[in-house]
Amino acid sequence: MSKNINIILVSALYLPEPHVSAHMSSNLAYYLAEQGHCVTVLCPQPSRPLGADYSKHKYALKQDITSENKVNVVKLSSFTAPESHLILRIQESYSFGRAVVKYLTALKDLPDILYINSWPLLSQTIIARFAKANKIPMVLQVMDIYPESLTSKLPFLFRSLVHRPLKLLDTWIAETAAVIVVISENMRRTYTESRRIPSDRVITIPTWQNDSLFEHGHDRISACKHYNIPADYFTFLFLGNIGPVAGIEFLIHAFQKASIDDSQLVIIGDGSSKADCIKLVEQLNASNIHFISDPDAANVPLLQSMAHVCMLPMKKGSGLSSIPSKLPAYLFSTKPVLATVDSESDTARLIQEAECGWVGAPEDLDWLSDKLRNISTTSPITLNTLGQNGRIFGLKYFSKSKCIAQLAQVIVSASLDELK
Repeated sequence: MSKNINIILVSALYLPEPHVSAHMSSNLAYYLAEQGHCVTVLCPQPSRPLGADYSKHKYALKQDITSENKVNVVKLSSFTAPESHLILRIQESYSFGRAVVKYLTALKDLPDILYINSWPLLSQTIIARFAKANKIPMVLQVMDIYPESLTSKLPFLFRSLVHRPLKLLDTWIAETAAVIVVISENMRRTYTESRRIPSDRVITIPTWQNDSLFEHGHDRISACKHYNIPADYFTFLFLGNIGPVAGIEFLIHAFQKASIDDSQLVIIGDGSSKADCIKLVEQLNASNIHFISDPDAANVPLLQSMAHVCMLPMKKGSGLSSIPSKLPAYLFSTKPVLATVDSESDTARLIQEAECGWVGAPEDLDWLSDKLRNISTTSPITLNTLGQNGRIFGLKYFSKSKCIAQLAQVIVSASLDELK
């Protein structure tokens, strides 16, 4: 990276929001700035997760510009929709795209390249049109496949009406990009086969975790005491977004059916389905299922240290296009992983390749309850071996230092190719 370039990172999520994309964008921005590049981040005012209090940050309703670690962060004034509502999310995507283009239009000097990690599909379209019209190379970050992720949740008749035009729109966005960065091989195949994007323009770089956070480890008993969780029970743990695709209700039913003595299920996180899950636990009178809210990513190693086994349930079809960001964190915590995901998913393949846990079909209540009972009697030596396998695999494929350098190189190379 010998030539310094002017880079604008467009990120629909950014710090202090605790989401993976927010941390990815900030990590990337800081790394590029350390390499001597001029880096500006465009993002909305913080709003995630739903109910989070950002009043102490004193962000204005109008555009707000700060400098953080040699990075200019511009928090744009646009509509935000932390609640899971289709119409509001469409409005949010459109509003953010317009706000980004408004900012770019007012610039005296346009950037050498745009990195786009934005809401699909409207904001991406609006920004891509501007980039194409002004001949600015664009690196498109894809965290999930649209419209497939959307239309799979719609009624069949409505799905058939909207899928084709939205797929054509996504294909046009992809064709506009100089490079498309995806986070799994299944996603890469979607773009090279379904969208017919040349394979040399689609690059797989998985979501990373800051593995240095997990280096020192935590004492399990102390962690349980810190969060007021019984320490002498065999602990199955889920940490992540409790949303419609996570399959937490299924996990609760399976754990209750397993009826394992001296065991507990700890569910950590927030999301649109959390209230329903809490209500379900109350109806089942399941005193050995505990909920914790702790959105701070820095606490993930401490939280996951309470686990004997980490859980990764997903609803059928929901895990085919991406790898859940919780998987690398599980691996770095040196914990075995029990996943119920589609057998053809990247998640299933990686767990099996890493030899770090068990994989079963989604929403198979009998299989999961039986597996929970079997695992609860597994020897600590076996559990530790599986966990160590996962950590070795995670360091090889999901470490922050490796992945962030790869992504930065992609961005700089795409810019230099256009400048030749």
